[in-house]
Amino acid sequence: MSHHIETAKRVLVENTAVLYGIFGTIDSSGFFPPRNFLNQFLVQGYDPCDQDERMSKWPPLSLSDRDYIEVKEWWLSNHAGAVEDNLGAECWDEWVQKILNC
Repeated sequence: MSHHIETAKRVLVENTAVLYGIFGTIDSSGFFPPRNFLNQFLVQGYDPCDQDERMSKWPPLSLSDRDYIEVKEWWLSNHAGAVEDNLGAECWDEWVQKILNC
């Protein structure tokens, strides 16, 4: 398993658990972001929704197609019924807003 895959999984797990982490909301939404949207989140190295900085920053990273597939399959296997969907959004910020409005 590549270092990027391990880091991405760790970030998603930790972010799901942190108060106000965006993946806490995504966790129960039934959706998972497309690769380009997830990469926009991961490359920031922090979650802008975590305004109290309860979660540590991570080294900015970007997933390759192959790495993304592995992370997505891992997420979907742990979230029955969840699907990858761009929700008609054009970027991560727009996608997050759609998730928050669900």
